[in-house]
Parts: sequence; C-alpha cells; structure tokens
Amino acid sequence: MAVNTRIHVVIVTAPERLDQEWIGRLAAEPDIARVDRVAATTAGFELIQQTRPDLVIVDRDTDQAEQLIRQVFTTLPATICIAVTARVDTATLRRLVAVGARDVLGRPIQYAELSQSIRTLLDTETDRRARALVTLNGNRPQMRGKLVVVISPKGGSGTTTIAANLAVGLRQVSASRVLLADCCLQFGDAGVHLNLWSKHTLVDFIDHLDDIDDAMIGSVVQQHESGTHVLLAPNTPDAAGDISGEQISRLIDALLERYSYVVADTWSFLDDITATLVSKANETLVVTTPEVPSLKNVKRFLEFIQREGLTHGRITLVINRFPSVDGIALDDVKQHLRHPIGANIPSEGRLVTHSVNRGIPIVISHPESWVGQSLLKLAAHIAGEQVATLSLAPSRSRAKGLAGLIERRGFFGFARRET
Repeated sequence: MAVNTRIHVVIVTAPERLDQEWIGRLAAEPDIARVDRVAATTAGFELIQQTRPDLVIVDRDTDQAEQLIRQVFTTLPATICIAVTARVDTATLRRLVAVGARDVLGRPIQYAELSQSIRTLLDTETDRRARALVTLNGNRPQMRGKLVVVISPKGGSGTTTIAANLAVGLRQVSASRVLLADCCLQFGDAGVHLNLWSKHTLVDFIDHLDDIDDAMIGSVVQQHESGTHVLLAPNTPDAAGDISGEQISRLIDALLERYSYVVADTWSFLDDITATLVSKANETLVVTTPEVPSLKNVKRFLEFIQREGLTHGRITLVINRFPSVDGIALDDVKQHLRHPIGANIPSEGRLVTHSVNRGIPIVISHPESWVGQSLLKLAAHIAGEQVATLSLAPSRSRAKGLAGLIERRGFFGFARRET
C-alpha cells in the first residue's frame, strides 16, 4: 500500500461479514499497524472514541452507516471514514458524503479499489495536517510564487504594454495575488500604462531588504483598480546606479513569498539587473517584432542566455504587432530564430495607443478585440491553461463572454490613483 506511516484501522461491519477476505488482506499489509473488527455500531463508536484510529471503514446498511459516520465526523473530524454499501447510487453517495464519508465503495469490495482509496485519502490527510501545522505554528506557508520576466533586446518592442496587460490579465484569469514590478529602473513606464503615480517606489525597499514585511509592502506598492499590485520604478534615473542585481534578487524573493505571480518588466539590455531576473525567472517572455533589427537582436539574445546558462525556466517567444503590414512572414521568423513561437500579439495600433494614453490596459478597455483576446490567452497560458496562444485571425466567440464578465465586475471607469 505504501503510505507514509503505519496506521490503525477500525472496521465496523455485520457479524456475518467479520471474516471477509479483504479484511484479512488489509491486516496483512506492512503499513497497517493494527486492525480492529467490530460487529456492533455502538461498541464500534466507543472503540473509535477510545483509540482514535487513522481510518474507519463502515460496512453496514446505509442508515446505520450514516448515523455512525456522522458521530465519528462530528467527534473526530481528522479520522478518515470510508463507507461500504450494497450499491453506490447518487442518493446514497450524497447521503454518506454529506455526513462525513470521504469515499463510498460498493459491495463486494474490490481490494485494489480499496487499497487505492486508502492510499489517496491518507496522502491527502497527511498534506492537510502538514499545512495546518504550519498555520498553527504562526509561520507563513512555504509557498513560492512564479516569476514572469518580460524582456526584449530591442527597445520599442512593446514589453511594457505586454507586461502591464499580462499582469492585469493574470489577475482576471486566476483571481490570484499578482504584482507588476517595474524593473526598468531609469525610465520605467508601468505606472503610465496603469494610470498610477506614487512617491513610493522600488527604491524604498533597497535599504530595508532585511526588514521587508507585509506592512512595508502594503505601504510601498500601489493597488490598481483591477486588484493587481504595482511596484513602481524609481522617480529619478540616477537611482538605478545604486541598485545591484543581488539586491533585486533579495527583493524578488520577498515578493514571491507573498504573491502568486510577480511580472517583471525590464529594459532592453543585459546588465546585472536583467541577467539576475532572467536567471531567477520561472517564465521568460522574449518579445520581438517582425522586423530584421529586432529579430537579429533576439536571436543573439537567445543564443547568449542559453550559452551562459542564464535561464532555468521556460522561454516563450512572443511576436508583438504580428501580423502587420509588410512584416516578415511567420515561417521566416521561425527559420531565422530557430525557436518555437509561443504567442503573437496582433497589430492594432489605434486601440493600443488609445489604451496607453488613457492608462487603461486593453484587456480591460477592449477585451473583445483581437489584441485583447491574445493578451488574455497569453495570461491563461502563463497560469497553466492549455490554450492556443498563436492566432493569425481574430476570434469573436469567447470574447463577448469575457467582455460581459469583466464589465459586470465593474472594471471600467476608474480614476487616477495618487499617493
């Protein structure tokens, strides 16, 4: 059976079923420390109260099983109960699960099915208890978010537009805690794209890396109307010279302890900061446009980070403004880069310009548009959904539902926030 520890089992069954073959097989398992067989429900409940077993198997009529399982669940909720009934129909299943049964098996028992059920339920309970112990000890669960780095070795490729919309899109599709970190330290524009400004920026953390806690993060990061949190770039370009890759690494680690996703927008050259971010990334989105200079730089960039072993996560190549008039064909892009294309963001310049100038992400202002759909699908891809992120033609089928959902949530018409 191969569970993590030896367990104690109490089986409450009918007198004529005390010697069933599956009970003997279960008792012979090396992971089973003790099996008690009881033929009366009252005596069985008393034994369960006294010995507090890991697992109770109730092989009685449905009414008796329902009563006993309810007693066990309300008294010892951590004890796993499995019910065995003459037949498993929907009504019986609902009755027994409602009072606390973790699984319901039909009679006669198939031993392989019973063994699998016990193994699965015990593993789940072990995991639940471990998480509960962490909470009781007052410690933060050892969860780490995903770092998504958006980068292009060619300026003007649209990384900030993609990063801002990706962060808001991740918030929408996952309902998780998402932070957009503007790591374009000299001239970051994430705040412009989201209509946010604050005197508090990334610099506030640099001299207090040992003291970062929830209260400090709450006072520095800005909250966008979508629920996305935003860490703004420094307000003066000279501040970037005082920030090292090691400091950024420590800051990102602190943020990943508190957010499910940290989306880092970066500038267009490889320095200590960007190299650090790429090396830590779970997902690196390398953005290019379908022009020769951008493709040339991206090819060199991909070759460099692979040769130097800079990235350990997944690399997703994103073609922005594609397809576009007079742009290079997709097959030519693939042949030149020798890397699969992960996603394309179509060229809809008027919508994107309108979105940026208003400071409203296009996944909010125009989620039904082709570019809006593409960005939302990219967010779903990052969140783990199996979606087709490469689309050379707009699709309207899913967008209307997304637009209605977003509008009902009240994401439209927000005002500038300033602190």
